[in-house]
Amino acid sequence: MQGGIAFMGDADSVLGFRALGVETVVPENGARAREEFDRLVANGTSVIIVTEDLMRELKEKVEETVHSAIPSVVVLPGVRGTRGGGEQTIRELIIKAVGVDLMSEERK
Repeated sequence: MQGGIAFMGDADSVLGFRALGVETVVPENGARAREEFDRLVANGTSVIIVTEDLMRELKEKVEETVHSAIPSVVVLPGVRGTRGGGEQTIRELIIKAVGVDLMSEERK
């Protein structure tokens, strides 16, 4: 899917995105999630949306893409709700990419 959008997560979380025509990936385990993430990156997918739960499995893979323009990785809570992990992961990735905590309370 050159230049498209993909959503990776559990079967319930991807349903709405599938209805909108977004490529959806429901990996059965962490190893398969990493393989699918690599495939999406290799295919030039522009935006990869990942659920917070799956992000734990993909953190190292996402960190490898931090300095690249594509893909842009977006972390969303799954249907079970948020655990705050998405915000922390995005904060860590911004610090690695920019060198500054742009989400710091002191900067607001």
